[in-house]
Amino acid sequence: MQNAMQNAELRELKSLLETEKVRLEELLGRTAKHLYRREEPYNADFAEQVVEVENNQVVEALDSNAKIELQQIQAALVRIEQEQYGLCRDCGDTIAIERLKLIPYTDLCANCA
Repeated sequence: MQNAMQNAELRELKSLLETEKVRLEELLGRTAKHLYRREEPYNADFAEQVVEVENNQVVEALDSNAKIELQQIQAALVRIEQEQYGLCRDCGDTIAIERLKLIPYTDLCANCA
Protein backbone atom coordinates (compact mmCIF):
# COMPACT_ATOMS: atom_id res chain seq x y z
CA MET A 1 0.00 0.00 0.00
CA GLN A 2 2.79 2.39 0.78
CA ASN A 3 3.92 2.36 -2.84
CA ALA A 4 0.45 3.34 -4.04
CA MET A 5 0.14 6.04 -1.42
CA GLN A 6 2.22 9.13 -1.99
CA ASN A 7 5.21 9.32 0.36
CA ALA A 8 4.12 12.81 1.41
CA GLU A 9 0.63 11.52 2.29
CA LEU A 10 2.08 8.64 4.27
CA ARG A 11 4.41 10.98 6.19
CA GLU A 12 1.49 13.31 6.90
CA LEU A 13 -0.69 10.47 8.19
CA LYS A 14 2.15 9.03 10.28
CA SER A 15 2.75 12.47 11.78
CA LEU A 16 -0.97 12.79 12.62
CA LEU A 17 -0.89 9.38 14.30
CA GLU A 18 2.24 10.20 16.30
CA THR A 19 0.84 13.57 17.41
CA GLU A 20 -2.42 11.98 18.51
CA LYS A 21 -0.49 9.22 20.30
CA VAL A 22 1.37 11.81 22.38
CA ARG A 23 -1.87 13.67 23.16
CA LEU A 24 -3.60 10.48 24.29
CA GLU A 25 -0.63 9.41 26.42
CA GLU A 26 -0.74 12.79 28.15
CA LEU A 27 -4.51 12.50 28.63
CA LEU A 28 -4.12 9.03 30.12
CA GLY A 29 -1.52 10.38 32.52
CA ARG A 30 -3.97 13.03 33.72
CA THR A 31 -6.91 10.63 33.98
CA ALA A 32 -4.75 8.13 35.90
CA LYS A 33 -3.87 10.85 38.42
CA HIS A 34 -7.53 11.74 38.80
CA LEU A 35 -8.64 8.13 39.14
CA TYR A 36 -5.88 7.41 41.65
CA ARG A 37 -6.90 10.46 43.68
CA ARG A 38 -10.44 9.12 43.64
CA GLU A 39 -9.50 6.75 46.47
CA GLU A 40 -9.69 9.74 48.80
CA PRO A 41 -12.90 9.97 50.85
CA TYR A 42 -15.82 11.84 49.33
CA ASN A 43 -16.83 15.28 50.52
CA ALA A 44 -19.25 15.31 53.46
CA ASP A 45 -21.71 17.47 51.50
CA PHE A 46 -24.14 15.20 49.60
CA ALA A 47 -24.51 17.61 46.65
CA GLU A 48 -20.74 17.76 46.32
CA GLN A 49 -20.57 13.94 46.47
CA VAL A 50 -22.95 13.74 43.51
CA VAL A 51 -20.74 16.07 41.49
CA GLU A 52 -17.63 14.08 42.43
CA VAL A 53 -19.24 10.78 41.37
CA GLU A 54 -20.40 12.28 38.06
CA ASN A 55 -16.93 13.71 37.43
CA ASN A 56 -15.38 10.31 38.14
CA GLN A 57 -17.74 8.65 35.66
CA VAL A 58 -16.77 11.15 32.97
CA VAL A 59 -13.06 10.66 33.67
CA GLU A 60 -13.47 6.86 33.58
CA ALA A 61 -15.18 7.12 30.19
CA LEU A 62 -12.44 9.43 28.85
CA ASP A 63 -9.80 7.04 30.15
CA SER A 64 -11.45 4.00 28.58
CA ASN A 65 -11.98 5.69 25.21
CA ALA A 66 -8.42 7.05 25.18
CA LYS A 67 -7.00 3.59 25.85
CA ILE A 68 -8.97 2.10 22.96
CA GLU A 69 -7.96 4.86 20.56
CA LEU A 70 -4.32 4.65 21.66
CA GLN A 71 -4.31 0.91 20.91
CA GLN A 72 -5.75 1.61 17.46
CA ILE A 73 -3.09 4.25 16.80
CA GLN A 74 -0.29 1.96 17.93
CA ALA A 75 -1.63 -0.77 15.65
CA ALA A 76 -1.73 1.69 12.73
CA LEU A 77 1.89 2.68 13.35
CA VAL A 78 2.84 -1.01 13.30
CA ARG A 79 0.98 -1.42 10.01
CA ILE A 80 2.99 1.48 8.59
CA GLU A 81 6.24 -0.22 9.62
CA GLN A 82 5.05 -3.52 8.13
CA GLU A 83 3.93 -1.75 4.94
CA GLN A 84 0.34 -2.90 5.48
CA TYR A 85 -1.07 0.53 6.30
CA GLY A 86 -4.04 1.56 4.19
CA LEU A 87 -5.22 -1.97 3.45
CA CYS A 88 -8.58 -3.15 4.73
CA ARG A 89 -8.20 -5.96 7.26
CA ASP A 90 -11.45 -7.61 6.07
CA CYS A 91 -11.39 -7.46 2.28
CA GLY A 92 -7.78 -6.46 1.58
CA ASP A 93 -8.77 -3.54 -0.65
CA THR A 94 -7.12 -0.16 -0.42
CA ILE A 95 -8.66 2.25 2.09
CA ALA A 96 -9.44 5.60 0.45
CA ILE A 97 -6.97 8.34 1.36
CA GLU A 98 -9.89 10.60 2.28
CA ARG A 99 -11.01 8.03 4.87
CA LEU A 100 -7.48 7.70 6.23
CA LYS A 101 -7.23 11.46 6.61
CA LEU A 102 -10.46 11.47 8.63
CA ILE A 103 -9.65 8.37 10.69
CA PRO A 104 -5.91 7.74 10.29
CA TYR A 105 -5.96 4.66 12.54
CA THR A 106 -8.76 2.86 10.69
CA ASP A 107 -8.09 -0.60 9.38
CA LEU A 108 -11.39 -0.95 7.49
CA CYS A 109 -12.45 0.46 4.14
CA ALA A 110 -15.77 2.30 3.96
CA ASN A 111 -17.57 -0.76 2.58
CA CYS A 112 -16.42 -3.08 5.36
CA ALA A 113 -16.95 -0.50 8.11
